[in-house]
Amino acid sequence: MKPRATIWVLSFILTAGAVTARAQVQDQGSPSPAPSAPYPSASSTTQSSNAGKPPSGVARGVSSPSDREPYDPAQSTADTNTLTGVQQFGLGSLEHPHNIFDPSISASELGVTTPDSTGKLQLTSETIVGGSLNFNRYWSRYHFTAIYSGGESFFRGQNAATTPDSPFHDLTLMQEIDLARWRILLRDDFVASPGAAFTGTGMGGPGLVSQISSTIEASLNSVGQGFVPGETIQNGNAMRYRNASLGQVEYFFNRKSAVTVAGSYGLLDFPGAGYINSHMTSAQAGYEYAYDPNDSLGILGAFSKIDYSGASNSVTSTTSYLAALAYGWKITGRLAFQIAGGPEQIRSTSPLGGFQVWYTSFNTALTYARRRDGYSIGFSRGLSSGSGVFTGAESNIITLAAHRQFTRSWLGSVNGGYAINDSLAPTGTPSVRFDNWFAGASLGRGLGRHMQLNFNYGIQRQNSPATCPVISCGVVGLQQTFGVTANLHLRPTG
Repeated sequence: MKPRATIWVLSFILTAGAVTARAQVQDQGSPSPAPSAPYPSASSTTQSSNAGKPPSGVARGVSSPSDREPYDPAQSTADTNTLTGVQQFGLGSLEHPHNIFDPSISASELGVTTPDSTGKLQLTSETIVGGSLNFNRYWSRYHFTAIYSGGESFFRGQNAATTPDSPFHDLTLMQEIDLARWRILLRDDFVASPGAAFTGTGMGGPGLVSQISSTIEASLNSVGQGFVPGETIQNGNAMRYRNASLGQVEYFFNRKSAVTVAGSYGLLDFPGAGYINSHMTSAQAGYEYAYDPNDSLGILGAFSKIDYSGASNSVTSTTSYLAALAYGWKITGRLAFQIAGGPEQIRSTSPLGGFQVWYTSFNTALTYARRRDGYSIGFSRGLSSGSGVFTGAESNIITLAAHRQFTRSWLGSVNGGYAINDSLAPTGTPSVRFDNWFAGASLGRGLGRHMQLNFNYGIQRQNSPATCPVISCGVVGLQQTFGVTANLHLRPTG
């Protein structure tokens, strides 16, 4: 089956999975929706019995690896993300939001296998010393979140000479403000790494990312592809800096309808020569109507402009215009599903005049949770910045994740992804393609109240064109990482 056909089959499976999950939830007697509508009115916000108390946080829907108590959907309040906003739906938040300050330090010892030019596997030892911080602060109508993970990688072995020691950092800051009918979101996502964050290259590989991602998902929602510079192509061992700053304002007309306006500025920069830097400006506006406590419909329009610099190329910028219809379905604490799609016009500008193409943009996400396990899958299709390799790309991306609390002490998680990136080209002109996939798994056990031990494994592969468009297109062939990580938390883990 061709990759493009595979992508559409996967999106069909995702939609079918949402329908199946809905039937399962109804059959299992899921928690009934909260009696209040999804959107607070001005009167309910100012006159409720909770007035003056800290608001419930947004999107803490899956239990954290550092929380060994089973997740209880019945103890959740409704997710407040809108269908036309920059953040995807979450499962909701616990009814008792509380301040969290949880720093930790970690040490990982990993083995990395990569093929050489003859196909023979080479083994490199990687030691990572790092730390993380999970910080939440509630006061009055404000909620601030900071999530950080980072460290330094040290390599020894056959590939150590060509894989220099390097740091990596992943930081997200988010401020939410609730003001009667208004809700304001300010967020900044920053990543610095010697490899693409999509597969965790240079950050411990997919296995270590699987271990960390559950903590991040417990506190933050994913941001839509149109607001973050693309980074789904492996392009050699080169440090890159990715940042996305965004703001969003929502106004609720009543308990059922809301309008959302959002904007962002993102960049993907390579300090070294040989790659394409991109700077991305995006704006989006939409209207949502919730026709019952669980279901909502939306309409949105979006604009994006990406400017390029760095490697020699003829295209200087790409501009896209998108109109889409959206549908969302939420059952608090149990399931969140959303889907949106519509036509997208892409204009490529160059000194020679450029070209114009039409594209079908599509994105969907499904999250499902039970007391001891949770699952999520997402698919997006549309314009991306090209990952430092192309001056714009048509990207199809699917990601999956799951976790399971086996016992009070044992927690397992898996994640995976597949991406197809085709260079922008006029209709009838062949494009250049990269496709890559990865999978990771982690099994962790608590040791005492402050220590966590995790065993992880990751595997990834990229298929690159015969001629690389930039200075390096990464390793050819299958790469694997495996090892163990010890985490020491200030806050008790159980």
